[in-house]
Amino acid sequence: MNRTTDKTSLKDRWHILWRGMGIVQRMVPSLLPAAAAGALLKSFSPFITIYITARIIDELFGSRSVSKLAFLVGTAIILNLAALLLQKAMERIKDKGDYRLYYFGKIEMDGLILSTDYENVEKPDFHLRKQKIDEACQMHRRGIWQLPELTERFLTSLCTVVFSIILAFPVFIPPASNVSHSFIASPWLSVLFLGMIILSSAYTVWSNARFSKWAFKRMDRVMPINRIFSFYADLMEDHKFGKDVRIYQQQSLISESYKRFITGNQKLFEHDISKKQSRFYGVNAAISSIITGFVYLFVGMKALIGLISIGSVVQYVGAISQFTTGFAELITSATDSWQNIDYVNLYFDFLDTPNPKYKGTLPVEKRMDNDYEIEFRNVSFTYPGAESPALKNISLKLKIGQHFAVVGRNGSGKTTFIKLLTRLYDPQEGEILLNGINIQKYNYQEYLNLFSVVFQDFQLFAFSAGQNVATDVHYDRERAMACLDEAGVGNRIRRMPEGLDTPLYKVGDDGVDISGGEAQKIAIARALYKNAPFVVLDEPTAALDPVAEYEIYAKFQEIVGNKTAIYISHRLSSCRFCDRILVFNKGNLIQSGSHNELIHEENGQYFKLWQAQAQYYKENA
Repeated sequence: MNRTTDKTSLKDRWHILWRGMGIVQRMVPSLLPAAAAGALLKSFSPFITIYITARIIDELFGSRSVSKLAFLVGTAIILNLAALLLQKAMERIKDKGDYRLYYFGKIEMDGLILSTDYENVEKPDFHLRKQKIDEACQMHRRGIWQLPELTERFLTSLCTVVFSIILAFPVFIPPASNVSHSFIASPWLSVLFLGMIILSSAYTVWSNARFSKWAFKRMDRVMPINRIFSFYADLMEDHKFGKDVRIYQQQSLISESYKRFITGNQKLFEHDISKKQSRFYGVNAAISSIITGFVYLFVGMKALIGLISIGSVVQYVGAISQFTTGFAELITSATDSWQNIDYVNLYFDFLDTPNPKYKGTLPVEKRMDNDYEIEFRNVSFTYPGAESPALKNISLKLKIGQHFAVVGRNGSGKTTFIKLLTRLYDPQEGEILLNGINIQKYNYQEYLNLFSVVFQDFQLFAFSAGQNVATDVHYDRERAMACLDEAGVGNRIRRMPEGLDTPLYKVGDDGVDISGGEAQKIAIARALYKNAPFVVLDEPTAALDPVAEYEIYAKFQEIVGNKTAIYISHRLSSCRFCDRILVFNKGNLIQSGSHNELIHEENGQYFKLWQAQAQYYKENA
């Protein structure tokens, strides 16, 4: 469910808050209890000193009993030391818990990215929402990451208010006997003073709420700036850009562009945001100082006329000061917690991203003879937000054991055809059938297991070479090496320091960088290792020269055997050996047949593409 912050009801906000507390408790069970215990200790510690200091002063101005003074001093030392040690223990638990929560929360989002439908991964809004969460976490630790801190702040201030009321309450009780200076002793003065405290706290609530809303909306302006800042940081730190920077002497271009970027956004950070923060904190500090002055005046005048003892002055001044700051912080922390729900909401809005695919339950039949047939029946597909269809009314059958070549100009629909075939997307019109049954009715993962695919933009990871091939930690080493040999890169892996156990890419000290051509062959070995009945090569040999590419495809003919194979390549010479060639143009399947059949259709798209490439090779012979 997509939520809009401005329209979130009170009930929904409470639900989001409790859900957030629940996920923190699930991820790090010790964190919230440590925050609560730390809050109690932090709020209690000042009152130990306030109360016992008042008693010590009264004793010094009274009987001056050495034993009693020693007892009071010893009690203060013991209680303060115990509170400090326990507080530090809670802080240690909380610090470790915050560290774990940070990573567990990130892992939760990363897990969604790995498991959600591919359709979501290609949506810009999906990544923008995650980026907003990352921005909030990194800049202010907002969202679920701030819940423990806000919980501790709220409980600390709540306990401070309770303890300060207990200690300060007697000063507001009118004296039992009539005394002079009736104005000072008047209960109305106490009421007036309490009203001032409440009004100042109310102003703090109001101003804090406005500032929090302003900051939340301001993030939309800050996010693009941070993205550009990250771009410049990567540009200047990534060694991959070093060759171009030096060859084309781009140092001045980068430096001047970066300076203009910083200068152009200086007003937002130094004037707009800083000015708003200064005004907010300055006004609140001024109000707090005024109220503190009235505290001393109020209590001091009561002591002057003899209504309270000297020691009680310390107790009441300290307690009322603690109440003033505690109550303001109570309201502020409550307001911050309420505003933080907007950021928690972003987190859950991301985690609750709907998966549009229907996940069927029908098991895919396991066939030793790989007798599978896939049919596209009047299939059309349009990417979200696109104006025109990527595929239009496609109908064809992929029969078992046939080898297909899919050709066409850029943007003709070739890769989209593969995405629908492998069910990364579902068609909006028509249906795709496996052995006569709509593929949406099959178990999704079992259907994916039918395909070994090497995409044009394939990815290898900084794991070991063997793990990249097997896509698993535990694997058949002999089989992995055999697949690497078949792909033509086995000897390269053997020469690596740790063989199959050598990490790819220099992320760590023991990693080995590989060339683009070597990476493509390892990706092909990965497809061979999976041993699926359908093999798809979506232009995976772009980094290879035409001869090497032809050798890969020709060898693949032997490796694939009776499996159904689909090849996509811009070099038509590599597709001559295929049983059937599918020609796409602007989302339409315009031709279908063998190379010998299509090459004789002189008005056809395939003939034109073939002649264009043949002419190029003749001119460069």
